[in-house]
Amino acid sequence: MNIATQAVNCALKRINPRWTLQASQPLSRRASLLRVRSSEEGELKRLVLLSHGTADRAANPDIARDEFRLLALLNAAGLPVAGPLALIENHEPPFLITSFVEGAPRFTAGEPSAFCQQLAAALSDLHAADIRPAFLPRLPDVLASTLEARQGVGRVRAFLRSALVGVRWNESVLLHGDFWLGNLLWQGDQLCGVIDWEDAMLGDPLADLGKSRLEMLWALGEGAAREYTAHYLALNPQLDVSALPFWDLWGAVRLAHYASFAGNPAKAAAMRQQYDRFIQAAIDALAASQK
Repeated sequence: MNIATQAVNCALKRINPRWTLQASQPLSRRASLLRVRSSEEGELKRLVLLSHGTADRAANPDIARDEFRLLALLNAAGLPVAGPLALIENHEPPFLITSFVEGAPRFTAGEPSAFCQQLAAALSDLHAADIRPAFLPRLPDVLASTLEARQGVGRVRAFLRSALVGVRWNESVLLHGDFWLGNLLWQGDQLCGVIDWEDAMLGDPLADLGKSRLEMLWALGEGAAREYTAHYLALNPQLDVSALPFWDLWGAVRLAHYASFAGNPAKAAAMRQQYDRFIQAAIDALAASQK
């Protein structure tokens, strides 16, 4: 999303009066890399500008402020996230500037077991953080909105509605909301950062696990998805895992648009086969548990 250079420079001056924007480069639909020069030091710094789309702002007019406040809490807790530097709310759209986290996403695993262990540990650390701000949405409300929607995977929504009454909920924790390989940064073989917190909410940790299990299946296959799940559950033996198939299905509903990021028809077809098997396995597991 394009933000005028003048607005960016005004925001930079709030952080440091000697900073001036030299160049910007899109990183994603809502993130841009800023190259900033300091008149004092003469060196280029890298920062990140984050904004939010029209639909996200309509759903939550305070989404920029909420993400900024959440990043501050995450930083204070020592979690590997970008540091919030400036929030500009009197701009359309509002935006924030954060520090730049060194690293890059990885979509392959040189050593799959170690890779899965780090992913599971990172998700477990996020869920263990004592961060439950009142401004974040609650999972039951988000789930209700999902189940009321009419578009896409109607049979899965119907099954979720019928199964909801029997779901046993775990204690509410901080959820990332979109924990997948594209939002995880690595330096070599070390996971070093978690980005894109606009979907954060409070709720059952299995909701994060279920969606990310499907993402892992697509990226690294069934074996890696199983190992990732096993590592996460071993780190969290206190959890009641009976509802994991329910959260698998909710994750599948949220990822029903997978063809839009498949890249090509052959990849989309392969993802569809994995998607259908994932859904059927979850439905079978839930049906068996209800007998």
